[in-house]
Amino acid sequence: MQLDGLLQVLEALRLRKARALLYFLLADRTPVHRTEKVTDLFWQNSDEHKASASYRQAVKHIRRAMEAMPGWALETSAGEIALRLPGGFVLQEELAARLSASGWDAGEAGRIRLLIDQTVQLEGISASFDSWLAITRAGLLAGVRQVLDRRLAGLAGSDPETQRALAEFAVALEPSNENATRLLMRLDWQAGRPTRAIERYNTLYAHLDEMFDQEPEAETVELLAAIKLDPGGGGQHRQRDRLPQASLSVLLLEAEGEGHGLESLTNVLFSDLRMRMGRFREWCIVEEGAPDPAQVRVTLKPFHLPAGLRLFVEVQRGAGGHLVWSEWIEAPQTDWEAKVRVLLSNIANALSVVVSDRSLSDSGSGIYDNWLRAQALLDSWSPETEAEALAILREIAARSPPFGPAHAELAGALNVRHVLLPGTYQTEELKRDAMHHAIVAVTADPLDTRAHRVLAWCFCHLGYFDLAEFHFDQALVLNRNNPLTLASCALGFAFAGDLGKAAGLVAETKRHAAVMEPFHRIYLAAADYLCGDFAAAARQCEGGAGLMPTVGGWHSAALWRLGQAEAAARRIHAYLAELRGQWHGPPDPTDAQILDWFLSIFPLRNEDWRQELRETLEQAGASSCRFHA
Repeated sequence: MQLDGLLQVLEALRLRKARALLYFLLADRTPVHRTEKVTDLFWQNSDEHKASASYRQAVKHIRRAMEAMPGWALETSAGEIALRLPGGFVLQEELAARLSASGWDAGEAGRIRLLIDQTVQLEGISASFDSWLAITRAGLLAGVRQVLDRRLAGLAGSDPETQRALAEFAVALEPSNENATRLLMRLDWQAGRPTRAIERYNTLYAHLDEMFDQEPEAETVELLAAIKLDPGGGGQHRQRDRLPQASLSVLLLEAEGEGHGLESLTNVLFSDLRMRMGRFREWCIVEEGAPDPAQVRVTLKPFHLPAGLRLFVEVQRGAGGHLVWSEWIEAPQTDWEAKVRVLLSNIANALSVVVSDRSLSDSGSGIYDNWLRAQALLDSWSPETEAEALAILREIAARSPPFGPAHAELAGALNVRHVLLPGTYQTEELKRDAMHHAIVAVTADPLDTRAHRVLAWCFCHLGYFDLAEFHFDQALVLNRNNPLTLASCALGFAFAGDLGKAAGLVAETKRHAAVMEPFHRIYLAAADYLCGDFAAAARQCEGGAGLMPTVGGWHSAALWRLGQAEAAARRIHAYLAELRGQWHGPPDPTDAQILDWFLSIFPLRNEDWRQELRETLEQAGASSCRFHA
């Protein structure tokens, strides 16, 4: 298939949403889409009648534009839409194949860039589609970058004109591409144009500073210094081999002393440190016990002392555990932003790696400390801390609107507030408030898997299940290795009615059992139950007793469906008593009122499932008198 044909069809579509729909069908890996999901994605702010009419109009325009393209077909039937292209066309693979050809075709490169640039030109249709565009652009650029890096490595020392063309193309697509920028700086220097080489560095520096708040890599800075020291010596300058990445493992050791409620804060600080370390290009994070052991081991040991929390950090190198460096961090719960930056720089210096302490966006030390404190409060899953956490997050969102993580955490907290407080209900106002903050989070960082996961749950609670599935899919595309993402998406797909995908994700999550958090069990228990695996649901509930106010309901229902009537009766009796002790609704609730609350908190697409669950629990409850529960 010719790329100019693709562009002709796209350019022939004067309706912007028709062009966006065609590009979505071209670039998305899923071959068939539900019509309802597509209309929600592109016309989510229109009423159903108008959205349906606009969808039909877009399909009509696409078909008209495709008439001159042999082998193309747009199929719409049975509530689905699919674009059929000749030869199993996959956009990312097609672009990579075109760039892999020998030589340099400037025209083809221009067409590739135009196709990728659609991900920017089509922004603004909806927040959900904008996030899909950002993820798609990242995927297309990653594939193109891989091909360009491979070709440039193969041309090292030969064919400078092709090298220059490939590198110029790489920088045009991604101005932050330092490999390509360094190559162009060397080529300019060797060609007797040192001023042009320095200009390239300045352009790179300005882009990294504005977009990422970070500085160029040490290798780039060293090349700039060499050019300035010897402007005319480009022909004699030997290219220095790129330093290999160091592999690191980052571990949280068992704490010393009584925690007194600091365990959640310690876990949050450790997760934050690990996340920050994973962002540096000079090293890569590997799991403990990986086939290729880490070259460096970084350990964090908490000490819960009478005077407060202290963290002890050690860096050990090699299989023998040679101590390279160690440091105490006093009172990490205050001014963590500044302290962790110093810590990262010290670790880097200990490993002889040059890094910039400006490599992470500075949202303000106080704001970041407060966000970490709110996370720790939410992690404790306690009604006593929930109100304080919400207040902190609302204050952060008001003081620093672009700080996406606070909006994501706030939306997530609002989504589960009614679960945390038995007897309360999620009002439409709360649902809309959560949706607002989730959209802000996705807009602030379209590549944040947490933001997509939270937005998906917001759509679930509002009944937009197709958009919910879309954002669950985006969360998985961004980070499928995170057990929380897997467990949460498994439950989300189960609630949305896609039991096949839910069962697959449940199985995938269980393969991460060694690193699962205890509360993941409850997500899996509910998903297992809805998928019909009642034995697995019962086992998960047994292991997660007391973790959430929903455990007993799923447990007793699973036992009843397994035919264990007496065990189910005793469990439902104990569960009702347990919830009465946690009740935040009107006083002295009846059994029926407690079950009404339990059944109301799950955003189930299929209301028949809710009714079946109600009947199961009522039967278990009615049998209590037979067994003297």
